[in-house]
Amino acid sequence: MPTRHRRPPAVRLLFGQWLQWQINYRLVGRCDGGWSYRLETFNILYGSATPDVFPGVPARRVDERRSLR
Repeated sequence: MPTRHRRPPAVRLLFGQWLQWQINYRLVGRCDGGWSYRLETFNILYGSATPDVFPGVPARRVDERRSLR
C-alpha cells in the first residue's frame, strides 16, 4: 500500500550528478494486523564519490511518496 500504477520515467545523469529518490509504504503486521509506515530515501550518484557529495542539492529528484491514509 499504496498502489502505484506506473513507475516514473528513467532519469539520465551526467557524470558527477546525483539524484534523490523517495518512496513510502504502509505495511501490515502478520501477527497482530497492526500498521507500520516506512519512508525510504536513496541518494544515487553517477561518478566518483567524495565525502561531501550528498549534503548539496541533487541534480534531479524522484518523488514516489503517496498518501498513506
